[in-house]
Amino acid sequence: MGATLMSCIGIKMFLATATRTARRLATVAVLLLLATNGTFAGSATWKTNPNSGNWNRVGNWIPQTIPNGPSDTATFAISTTSSVFLSANTTLNGISFDTGGDSFTFTVAPPSNSGFLALEFDGFGITNNSGSPQNFVTAANGTIVFKGQATADDASFTNTNNGAVQGRGEDGATLFTEFSTAGNASFTNHGGVAYQSFQGLTEFSGSSTAGNATFINNGSEVSQAPPGFTAFFDTASADNARIVNHGGTFSGANGGLTFFDSSSSTFGPTAGNATLIACAGQNGGGPGAIQFYNNSEGGTARVELFGDGNLDIGEDSNRTVTLGSIEGDGNIFLGSRNLAIGGNNQSTEFSGVIQDGGIRRHAVGGSLTKIGIGKLVLSHRNTYTGGTIVKRGKLVVNNVGGSGTGSGPVQVERGILSGKGIIEGAVIMGTGFGAGAFLAPGYVHGAGRPGALTSQGLLTFNGDGVYQMQVNSSSAIADEVAAFGVAINVGAKFIFADIGNNTLSVGTVFTIINNTSATPIAGTFSNLHDQSNFSSNGNTYQVSYEGGDGNDLTLTVVP
Repeated sequence: MGATLMSCIGIKMFLATATRTARRLATVAVLLLLATNGTFAGSATWKTNPNSGNWNRVGNWIPQTIPNGPSDTATFAISTTSSVFLSANTTLNGISFDTGGDSFTFTVAPPSNSGFLALEFDGFGITNNSGSPQNFVTAANGTIVFKGQATADDASFTNTNNGAVQGRGEDGATLFTEFSTAGNASFTNHGGVAYQSFQGLTEFSGSSTAGNATFINNGSEVSQAPPGFTAFFDTASADNARIVNHGGTFSGANGGLTFFDSSSSTFGPTAGNATLIACAGQNGGGPGAIQFYNNSEGGTARVELFGDGNLDIGEDSNRTVTLGSIEGDGNIFLGSRNLAIGGNNQSTEFSGVIQDGGIRRHAVGGSLTKIGIGKLVLSHRNTYTGGTIVKRGKLVVNNVGGSGTGSGPVQVERGILSGKGIIEGAVIMGTGFGAGAFLAPGYVHGAGRPGALTSQGLLTFNGDGVYQMQVNSSSAIADEVAAFGVAINVGAKFIFADIGNNTLSVGTVFTIINNTSATPIAGTFSNLHDQSNFSSNGNTYQVSYEGGDGNDLTLTVVP
């Protein structure tokens, strides 16, 4: 319930934020246009012994000009005053920190929420050659903007709503637009500090990117206030960023949020190759959340979900949202969408719950597709209803109880289906004309201790379907699949291997397909005929499609 509530709060907050962002960028543009008409504008170096920490005082610079124009560069080296604040809207080509220079902190925040205050980079942005950390802080109604191809380099940014009171005080924000980039910077976005106030945030629009930056989105600091968040609009990309969304830490606190949205019907932002993390709420707080809306793309992002931390793709207008990988034990909400996993070719395990619903609370029919050459292990019961497709790689179903693949069918077009869990729906191996769909259940395929892979529906092998099973003659165990009815179509094949090195006792029986229905197995594998014998590793086996209780596929050791 907590995860769904967070999702609903998230979409309401998003709708308000998109409007505020457009308004804020327009306001900043007007304010900066007026500010750059000042008398003292020009490139300058911050004094070693300035009179104060006020950026906009001419006496603090050499020469006595205030850097405040699109071609102006502010240079910082060594100074007795390292805490610098803006008292007027300022635009720059960039800030350069000299080799061996001090660490500085720059604060962009109007006094007492009196209007907006902005610092804008129109040129190269930030260049830090000092070897020291450089820090930027925005508070309520304070904004830092990167435009053109400006970069944040390796600076640290803290965005807060400090100074706000109930119902007053806009976000403390860092905004990237056009082709700017967050570079290797780090960002901490704090949640709201007052009931019905706003929060700290970082947003990307235009074709900007998050680069290799790190983002921390914290939960709200009072009950029913919004959390810190990072957002991507237009064709912006999360690139190779690492984004962590912390849960709320007390009852009523909302968890940190990352979301992707587009107002276009033809393009949208992408999660790129980022790592997106949603953490659990604590002490009754809401979970961290990751949300995709309106034509957004998941790219090859790595998604990690913990506790009640959640991912929601139900509001995306794309029928399929592709991600690199999923892992952890959190919640995934599909709505009626398809989630394609495996684009980064990594092998991961997900022990959380994949389900319909979410923001679209009553939406059903969500589905899962395995892509890429990696392995995906599903080790918990899942409840999505739209079915599962394996297009490539390996899907291991290792749940205990319920169904690891929801209530729908499992279609393996290409790749491997493995594990020792339970599948509620029918299982179809192959398409009849594909490159090979392999069923490799249970025991010795990296699925842990012995146990059968169970289908509660019909198991069908099409012509390109392959049953790949192994016996370990050293421990006398074998792979097994159980199914409620078995159909083997013409062309389906059987592959056998003994990974042990012992001679088995004559009369040893392995049930390799346990047909739990009352009907016989329909058909035989093209290379495994009924009542035939074959030998492997010093043991000879006799094949029977009428073994077990009369309708199972068994292998019996014979002389």
